[in-house]
Amino acid sequence: MADSTPYGSKLAMLAKALLAFSVFVLVACTAPHADTTRAPTLVFPTRFAEGSNPTALPASEDPAAASDPGDAAAGSGAKRPGAGDASAPPRTGTLPDPPPLRASEHYVYLVMHDHGQVSVQSVQRWRSRTPLPTARSMGRYAIELWIGRELVDRVRFDFPLLAAEPAPRPGARRPLHEPPSLSAGAVVTRRVVVPASQRATRAVLVDRATGSVQPLPWPPPVQTTNSRSAPP
Repeated sequence: MADSTPYGSKLAMLAKALLAFSVFVLVACTAPHADTTRAPTLVFPTRFAEGSNPTALPASEDPAAASDPGDAAAGSGAKRPGAGDASAPPRTGTLPDPPPLRASEHYVYLVMHDHGQVSVQSVQRWRSRTPLPTARSMGRYAIELWIGRELVDRVRFDFPLLAAEPAPRPGARRPLHEPPSLSAGAVVTRRVVVPASQRATRAVLVDRATGSVQPLPWPPPVQTTNSRSAPP
């Protein structure tokens, strides 16, 4: 005879619930696993619980080895261009003009432009009555004084009638409607006053339009000396 008390009803409901849960667990365990290889996945580049690898090569303790091959080459003794090398000064014409020097002793260069070629024809020594600062002006050409990597002074200048001439184009081909140029056949001279700096160890003649650099002897060989109030 079935128990009709409330306590008996609760026991019957609990037995039914346990039976249903057992059936669900049994079906879930015996069902085939779904194929997740075709489903989109998300991979995190994080490593958990890593151990040591006794067969791995030891990491290098040289910081240069962890950098690029150029740095490694520098650490092996190769020098980078211009890095701490006093014999490789900065590119001429790229530095700003230094403060002008004040001097009573000067060199007066007679510079010639002959069919596109620039050269020094003669040098005179000039003593001014009072110290004069280096002239500052614009110009395509310049005489620069250097000591190691330091620019001591720069004197810019241009040739008469050629200041407005454009820089020559590289190569033999010319534009169809290129304007006429005077520089190709011009023969003109210009006097350039350069201070006789005692610190400078070398001088160069620079064409700032083409980047060409012509070494000049320093101190230059002097032909004559004068002490007039104005340069010769």
